[in-house]
Amino acid sequence: MPRTLRSLLRMTQAALLASAAASAIAGCERPYVVLGSAGGANLYEQGGQPAGFLPELTALVARRSGCAMRVELVPPERLIALAEAGEADVLGNVSRGRDAPADREFVPVALLPVEFVVDRRSGIATAEAAASQPEGLVGRMRRGAEPPEVKAYFARIDPARVDVSEDMDTLVRKLNAGRITGFFGTPLYYRRSTDAAGLGDNVRGLPFGAQPYRIGWSMLQARVTPADRALIRKTLETLVRSGEVDALLARHSGKVRLMP
Repeated sequence: MPRTLRSLLRMTQAALLASAAASAIAGCERPYVVLGSAGGANLYEQGGQPAGFLPELTALVARRSGCAMRVELVPPERLIALAEAGEADVLGNVSRGRDAPADREFVPVALLPVEFVVDRRSGIATAEAAASQPEGLVGRMRRGAEPPEVKAYFARIDPARVDVSEDMDTLVRKLNAGRITGFFGTPLYYRRSTDAAGLGDNVRGLPFGAQPYRIGWSMLQARVTPADRALIRKTLETLVRSGEVDALLARHSGKVRLMP
């Protein structure tokens, strides 16, 4: 076979292989933005760019699915407003409660354990012990997502014993200063704040009998096509089953509870 013909044949075979590889990860019909609000190691800004668990998970989903995706960090109020106005593509790592909005599709990615966070030097052994202290205050996040068991805990104690903060960093500073006895949280969201405050190994997350936070991606049906929702869902579910999401979560929070 002439050299020129062989070269042409090899080029044709290479083009066919490249086309087959592209078809294997055909990708989404258009680029999508995954919205999130700052919170612990899940999402924060570093060097002017989003960083943390959510951006790394998004990059992994993009590579495996072939979809063009980027993370945008927005304040909580704006995230809610965009979702309610139907102007968001995907809400990343939001906490899913019992009610499922009819205009979006939720894909669970992780279960986060609920802990009562204390300074181990305080000697407090349980959340109930903290509530029973006559002068101690229990910290609470103003807009924090709370499972029913945590809401019931606060309903049992005097409101005057509850100290409300706007964000996790403020809660941790109050704990470090001894102004509160503890607060509820999950390692993915509190570890970065406790490390920054210098609490280090003095932080102790006490087990609390509450259903874990169930976080995942909410894809708005008006913005993400059915075919793209199916592809993103399949990719996320594959990453969960393979244990790659758990490994990523453990690297960012130090703890993980496997999805069933």
